[in-house]
Amino acid sequence: MTAGEIESCPDCGFVWDHVLINDVPRRLELGTRSFVELLAQDDAVVSVRPSFDRWSIAEYAGHVRDVLLTVRERMIAATIADRPTGLPIFREERVALGYYRLDTPMELAVELQAASGLLVKTVRSIPSGLETRTMNYGFPSPMERPVTWVAAQGVHELEHHLGDAEKNVLLRSSGLA
Repeated sequence: MTAGEIESCPDCGFVWDHVLINDVPRRLELGTRSFVELLAQDDAVVSVRPSFDRWSIAEYAGHVRDVLLTVRERMIAATIADRPTGLPIFREERVALGYYRLDTPMELAVELQAASGLLVKTVRSIPSGLETRTMNYGFPSPMERPVTWVAAQGVHELEHHLGDAEKNVLLRSSGLA
């Protein structure tokens, strides 16, 4: 990324710089509520992949749960340690190895709400002046990121994969899955 270039997600259009730290709790709460509604659908819709190349809604929810927990820990580390480096989450490997296969939609709903709630409380609790501290963040490419960007990344992951899960519903309802 060059100086002055606005960073955005090529898939969903999310722009990290457009998310203010005070917006993070509200967006996490809204996105989580929408994801929980999707998880309340028929188990076949939630747990079955609509195609080989797409995760199921349950797998997206498990991934988002894990990301929100990881983002929270990374934010805390960045406010305590000097320029910590976050460990990779190994998203593809978690799915491929079946780490989400025992998650039920009801458990995912509860755990997603808990993970989101913990991240919301963490964002609201950041001590004044520490929101600009930085960490080495490996996604989408290794770069030093401020705590505010890391919080926005939590919003991005939730909203991006909520869009993926909603697309799964559309694929099923249109008969394309």
